[in-house]
Amino acid sequence: MASRKRVLVVDNDCDVAEVARAVLTDEGYEVEILSDLSGDAVAAAVGRVEPDVVLLDGESQNDGYGASWLSAATMSHRARRVPVVMFSAHALDVREARDGSSPRSVAAGFAGIVGKPFELDTLLDVVARAAGTSVAFDRSPGADMARTRALAAELEGKGAYEVRTSARREWVTFRTPIGDLMQIYWWQLGGSYLIGRYVEDGRRLENIATSYDRDEALAICAAAMRGAEREAAS
Repeated sequence: MASRKRVLVVDNDCDVAEVARAVLTDEGYEVEILSDLSGDAVAAAVGRVEPDVVLLDGESQNDGYGASWLSAATMSHRARRVPVVMFSAHALDVREARDGSSPRSVAAGFAGIVGKPFELDTLLDVVARAAGTSVAFDRSPGADMARTRALAAELEGKGAYEVRTSARREWVTFRTPIGDLMQIYWWQLGGSYLIGRYVEDGRRLENIATSYDRDEALAICAAAMRGAEREAAS
């Protein structure tokens, strides 16, 4: 039996979100609701849920679609792309998205647009089309191990050595070129990578950064390794 598609509804209007949940669950989708529309909260939820579709409202009642343009672009350009449906009552932004010619509408790459107030059939048709373009996230232990191995290989390519991995997703400890011990860990509940370095001869873990994006997390690790080399050479 195929797993059900997952929809993340990002909307700070609780009544609208609950109606959307009711409609979509009746149609057979698994639905989660997020009422915090800030970029970090959206990124964390997407990493945690790995939805097949995101219904994304605008961040502010006064500023139109606002920062949600950037959130949509980020999801559209992830390694595993997440189809985003604009779900907004802001008529000017809906018109801009439908026209699709402005730089931010091109970057957002919306898989569909649903204006509010919405028609039931329109919502279901748009979500179904968007879900049809999604590649399901593989949650199997084998896929977790593959992601961990790929992460380790990329760290080695950036100069890490003595790379050790967990059998689970995704925990990697490694040495920098000057011998410092670092680690990167995927925190599933928080939907983010935690990056740290052991200091005081390994007695204390210093948090370096938290990142919601895999490529950014790898870049932070690489920058930390380069910084340690420069500090050792000075």
